[in-house]
Amino acid sequence: MRRDALIVGGGPAGCAAAITLARAGCHPTLIERSNGPTDKVCGDFLSVDSIQHARFLGVDPIELGAVPISRVRLIHRDRVAESELPFMAVGLSRRVLDEALLDQARHAGAIVHTGKEVRRLTRDGSKSIVVLADGNALSAGTVFLATGKHDIRAHARAWSGPRAVGLKMYFDPRNELARILEGATELTLFPGGYAGMQSVEGGRVVLCIAVHQKAFKQYGGTWALLTRAIGQFSPRFAEILSGSRPLLPNPLAIAGVPYGYRSPPLSLFCLGDQAAVIPSLTGDGMAIALHSGLSAARAWIAHQDAPAYQRTLGQALAPQMRLAGWLHRAGVNPGFQPAVVPLMRFFPSLTRLAAARTRLPGRLSLLPDPTRPSGISSPHWGQ
Repeated sequence: MRRDALIVGGGPAGCAAAITLARAGCHPTLIERSNGPTDKVCGDFLSVDSIQHARFLGVDPIELGAVPISRVRLIHRDRVAESELPFMAVGLSRRVLDEALLDQARHAGAIVHTGKEVRRLTRDGSKSIVVLADGNALSAGTVFLATGKHDIRAHARAWSGPRAVGLKMYFDPRNELARILEGATELTLFPGGYAGMQSVEGGRVVLCIAVHQKAFKQYGGTWALLTRAIGQFSPRFAEILSGSRPLLPNPLAIAGVPYGYRSPPLSLFCLGDQAAVIPSLTGDGMAIALHSGLSAARAWIAHQDAPAYQRTLGQALAPQMRLAGWLHRAGVNPGFQPAVVPLMRFFPSLTRLAAARTRLPGRLSLLPDPTRPSGISSPHWGQ
């Protein structure tokens, strides 16, 4: 019997599934709501496992201009602590990475439709029906849901925990800011959230902020008021951004981010943030997206059903998700935040351990430096 697959969402998770299926001769259909390169709210930090997966899929972040990152810096008020990461990482915008992955999906043989928004999913016997915003509908035996942090009506992720607001802006930095951030990702803690800064391709700097919804409202509910409040709490934050020119007319934003969510076994193959939403401060969301896309496609090719795939993925992610959740709660807690920088100063190994333990399962120490070209074989995670 002929099996057909339809992928909703053309981000890293959806593209990973599309490329894997197409390489196996399945010719999946991929639907992406954006029509051309687009900036996304998060995902500009690629750790070593993300780079390994991307290279296996035919996309090398270094060749796309990614900026090497080897250190992490934590700031609370006027205190600063710095530590080496236990792996190499890079900064690369989603606009560049997603477009490269979509091109690779087309090249592999996937049927890619852009500028198509999915309004709802229904089931008709053995077929899933995808209804588009223009009124047209597509059917397939299997649907891979890879819409990132955006839910589709009637398929919203059930989550009872606190939700966050995510915001993002790119800057043309002063020379001083570019120098300060060279080779580092910088995390500023403030009551109720944290703000991450790093360099990406093209000499730009990206600022991403994650803040609890309640705290965001208390700060005034706007980008300008929030960044001003962070600057008042941390003078360094205000100083290093001073003079840098915003490159977007408005910040990218998304509300209701369910940090800690893990999908229960469903009839759909849930990928990326539809499968699990790890707190942003870990920087491993992109690796989970790529890993889940690869794993789901391989499970489907092997005639494994969606609930079995979901259970396997959930078990693999459980340890890092638990630790990441604890770190997130500590990182946004005003009572614990003052202790974070002294802990990092006196016990830098704790930072490296936390960074390593919030990665996908695998032996990072055995992986090559991703900033150097190398032949990459099939990733071993989830096999």
